[in-house]
Amino acid sequence: MPTKDYTANSILLVDDEASILRSLKRLFMPLKCQIYLASSADEAINILRENPVDLIITDMRMPGTSGDQFLAQAAVQWPETERIMLSGYSDAETTISAINNGAVSRFILKPWDDQELLKTVCKYFNLAQLKQRNEALEKISDQKSVQLEELNKSLELKVAQRTTALEKSNNELRDSYRSIIKMFSSLISSRLVGQNNADAHSLDPMLLKIADQFEFSEIESKQLHYAWQLRFLGKLSFSDEILQTPYLEMSAEQQRQFQRHPLLSHAACLSVKPLYLSGLLLLQHKEYLDGSGYPRGLTAKNIDMRAQIISVLSDYRALITGMYSQRCFSSEQAFEYLSETAAERYNQKIVLLLRELVAQTAEPLEVQHDRLQSSSELVSGMKLSRDIVTATGCLLLSAGLELDDTFISRVCEMEKNLEEQLNIYINV
Repeated sequence: MPTKDYTANSILLVDDEASILRSLKRLFMPLKCQIYLASSADEAINILRENPVDLIITDMRMPGTSGDQFLAQAAVQWPETERIMLSGYSDAETTISAINNGAVSRFILKPWDDQELLKTVCKYFNLAQLKQRNEALEKISDQKSVQLEELNKSLELKVAQRTTALEKSNNELRDSYRSIIKMFSSLISSRLVGQNNADAHSLDPMLLKIADQFEFSEIESKQLHYAWQLRFLGKLSFSDEILQTPYLEMSAEQQRQFQRHPLLSHAACLSVKPLYLSGLLLLQHKEYLDGSGYPRGLTAKNIDMRAQIISVLSDYRALITGMYSQRCFSSEQAFEYLSETAAERYNQKIVLLLRELVAQTAEPLEVQHDRLQSSSELVSGMKLSRDIVTATGCLLLSAGLELDDTFISRVCEMEKNLEEQLNIYINV
């Protein structure tokens, strides 16, 4: 039985069967949390409008508005509220679709295990409490950042009054500062253990060559270079799980956390005057021209050209290193994405310049790629490029296995028995 006191947390239980609601209420009463009960989606919506709720647990099948429809509405109006769906095996396809659409944080099959359900609820309550603490710390951090910015402004006046006798010392200090930036950039890259950092520096000269085409001033180019070197700064506080998970494979909550890294990078730069303007570039480098980026959804006219350069190079690298999706794109596939699939996001002049530069040094940057294959198309001699895993996370066959007729027959049989289409990736 949980011993932690969750009196500050709340849960909303939704089911058209009164016996189910009573059973769930008895299960959660030892947590000492606020428990709201609703027998329909409409009643649940009314409760959400009047009360803060950390977690919703709803049945899938209910008269009128179904569980997935209700949670889709709740996800739009109360996105910070976690959402769990109880469903039977027959509802699994609909529930998985709801998860992929971001409407459901997790689903639990009926009949549920009391202890597992309790652990799940406690985990979400702990997460809610952690968010509250983080928000409080962020407010304090924002206040400190403002104070530091004001301090920097006062220091600028003092620096302007220094005598020419300090000019030589200042030059030496700038040289040392550049060395520190380079060292710190290397330390950041070392922290990102799962992101194929071996090729990171190969894009550095391309960044400088592209910048030359836009005739930036020396100071503007320096700010761009610093921002590029420190573009991962905001990710240092993330867990290894988030750092090593491709963006498209992250949960909705992980993506929300990940999308804060430009804000965190900017906040870190506020306290260091020479990095202040570089920090503004870091704040914008995940914004896209069509307004679909983050953290502020800026559009083209409001995004610094230097941030647009970082965006193209950074996303190109994410594509070819497998940090956007599980599949590593080849260079050509990456450019197809940048110039065709998501062309409205990127400055196409920058994409073309990068493409020309990569073509000159294609071999070091080119990556081997694979393709998704259906079981009916498998041929003896093909080799798996990735593990075959069921929807529930069970490993069936390991990457590197060379298929023969026996293995192909087993794959087809497993799909039939599991009643699901497996994701089978084959080396090209």
